Amino acid sequence: MKTTKTFILFIILLLAKASIAQSAFEWPVKELDTAREVSYLSNEEKDMILEMNKVRYNPTMYTQKEMKWLGQHFEGKILKIPGQENLLTSEGKSAYEECIKYLETAKPAPLLYPSKGMTKACRLLVYDQEVTGTTGHRGSGNSTPSERVKKFGTFMGNFAENLHYGNSSASFAVIYLLIDDGEKSRGHRLAILNPSFNNVGVAIGKHKTYSKMFVSNFATHFTEK
Repeated sequence: MKTTKTFILFIILLLAKASIAQSAFEWPVKELDTAREVSYLSNEEKDMILEMNKVRYNPTMYTQKEMKWLGQHFEGKILKIPGQENLLTSEGKSAYEECIKYLETAKPAPLLYPSKGMTKACRLLVYDQEVTGTTGHRGSGNSTPSERVKKFGTFMGNFAENLHYGNSSASFAVIYLLIDDGEKSRGHRLAILNPSFNNVGVAIGKHKTYSKMFVSNFATHFTEK
């Protein structure tokens, strides 16, 4: 009996210690905020890079500090966040829960550093779809992400492009890309966490149909023209 009580007390102490450690955790923002001093990005675009670096730096802590609150706001397939428009999802809470489980076991990845040329490539698509109201990775003239980025330099290794549409903050755009609702491959999430990526370009702008759009390009290495 005494042994059982001692074991239970030990577990309680461990849980209390973990809770204190979690609440005391602070993001090392100076280290993660790799884009803050560049002049060619807006503050919101810099915020998006910071948010992605938080995920890459500590995926498990990101779920605890930035995402756990979201779970209580699902009603069926509708995500109801106070102060925001209701969002109809494809999978409902199941995609969110799957994302949490994935991030809790994901390994950290190297930090992303901003690229001016890749940002210019992202802006080409923003300028295009602001006028046309279309969505997707193909731009006017049927241009592909890699064709757009090659106008401003050369990438080596892996390359990817993420898109998000909707009137949201940069932090929520990253969270929604991580959940990747309706995308069987979870390709947006995999791009954010891909350890082979080192360079990133980001552009955020208006969209004719969805009010706002977020474009991010990732590359293993990128050499500016």
